[in-house]
Amino acid sequence: MNTVELLDNCHLKIIQVLDDLPELQWDIPEVCGDWSVKEIVAHLTSYELALAEALNTLSGQEPPPYLTRLLKDGAKFNDEEVEKRRYRTAQHVLDEYNDIQVQTLSLLQQFPAEKLQQKGTMPWYGAERSLNDLIISHCNHASEHCAQIEKFRNKS
Repeated sequence: MNTVELLDNCHLKIIQVLDDLPELQWDIPEVCGDWSVKEIVAHLTSYELALAEALNTLSGQEPPPYLTRLLKDGAKFNDEEVEKRRYRTAQHVLDEYNDIQVQTLSLLQQFPAEKLQQKGTMPWYGAERSLNDLIISHCNHASEHCAQIEKFRNKS
């Protein structure tokens, strides 16, 4: 599976696990720690926004402010980004996720396969790491949260 397919499948998995989730269940806490499904989606949205910034830094530039915040203090970044979306509706949070995942996939499709495999294109991520490595890590992270949501749905 190529990198674009991997990211697309990751997005599909998230959408599928959320499909037909009753609105009242979006705000029930303790799906992942204290987080509800809505907060998990808010968290995934913030990581998708960071991924979009990462895709825009492939020229070797320093990471932009949003991505820098994530790299500097991931826990604080998570708290701030989830809090920013706390009072939005579940639909609003899901719409934001859907909008940014379309953008990240579109950005990723602009790169030739060899560029995705090229190591050192993002110095802030490590000289021996590639964009493909970042996408794999991103998708593994999202899959963990999908499993938590699935477990929650099976208990409900």
